[in-house]
Amino acid sequence: MAKNNKPLQTLKIAFLGGRGCGKTTLLASYLGHMASSRWQKDHQYYLSTPDSSDSKRLNELFQGLCNGFFPEATIKRAAAYRFQMHVEQCEGVPLEIQWLDYPGEWWEREPADAKEKKQRDDCLKRMVNSHVCFLVIDGAQFQRHGETYLRAHLAHMTNEIANLLRQNHAAKKKNNPLKDMVWVMALSKADMLETSLTAADFADFVNRYAGDQLDTLRQRLGEAGCPSFGMNYLLFSSVLGTGQRIIDINKTIGLDLIAPLALRTILEKELQNIEKSAVLKRVFAGSADRGALQALFNLLRQLLAKWPDRSTRDVGDLLFTKAETWVSGRAQDLQQEMDSQQQQGQGLKAAESILKIALSKPENRKYFYVPLLRVGTNR
Repeated sequence: MAKNNKPLQTLKIAFLGGRGCGKTTLLASYLGHMASSRWQKDHQYYLSTPDSSDSKRLNELFQGLCNGFFPEATIKRAAAYRFQMHVEQCEGVPLEIQWLDYPGEWWEREPADAKEKKQRDDCLKRMVNSHVCFLVIDGAQFQRHGETYLRAHLAHMTNEIANLLRQNHAAKKKNNPLKDMVWVMALSKADMLETSLTAADFADFVNRYAGDQLDTLRQRLGEAGCPSFGMNYLLFSSVLGTGQRIIDINKTIGLDLIAPLALRTILEKELQNIEKSAVLKRVFAGSADRGALQALFNLLRQLLAKWPDRSTRDVGDLLFTKAETWVSGRAQDLQQEMDSQQQQGQGLKAAESILKIALSKPENRKYFYVPLLRVGTNR
């Protein structure tokens, strides 16, 4: 039997940030590490990309990192990548991560021509349909300029995000794709920062010195139809480096925290949908297995036998026979569907459990912060 590579769940993430903040390096390091047998041995899962051209480009970028070279920034066009998760002792693909890399230079200038404008519009549609949006803060610039850089960068990004959302007329419709989006403020190049800095410390700094900027972003998202806004925080580092020199490709921070930060809620919702969709099927198949439907057919046959017209009785008997055959076969098909759904649920739960391990590791807890309370737009 052919192996089913259709993902059971899709996690769509978008990375927004200025040029040089580390998005492309993160992308290359993410797949390069998570596709390795070493990663699989340590984490009981690995990633692959089904697209040959993506695999070629990202592996070339990762080899460049291994040789000590940072990749050039993504320019002129957005790139969307697909990473499929494979869990040990589970068949199929429980999760596919769709990763949208938004070019940093697009935040800094107007479209060069109509073709680029169309590319930006297409990218916007994918961005607003993402489950998770990572707002990347350049760790090197943050270390160098602190509050000044943070406030200026957030003000600029808020203005640009608001402009993009205003261009997206669909964002104001009733079924707004922004409503389930999770926002993560991700501080890059954490290897260059003080080792004592935690994601909670970063969150405190942001709220203390740029809280009004977050309020403005919250308001702009509310105007676009986003019902609530809460900011999660992440520190990450794609490599251990100094300036433009890579010291250790295997010294990373926070790579295994990216998907788990939002995945649990999404998976729980999907598992609930699987359970609900199985209810009627279970009733139908169970009724057929217990003979309830057969008893109903027998009763109808008895009534039909008293029908005065013989031709009508013959046609009715033929229809009942076909119906019984269909019910019997359909009950078996439904049982197989329920068995398949149960396996899907097990695969999703296995993926969720494995990814949640990253959040529970003591050495990782300092690198992410999820506030207990979500702030609504109407306060």
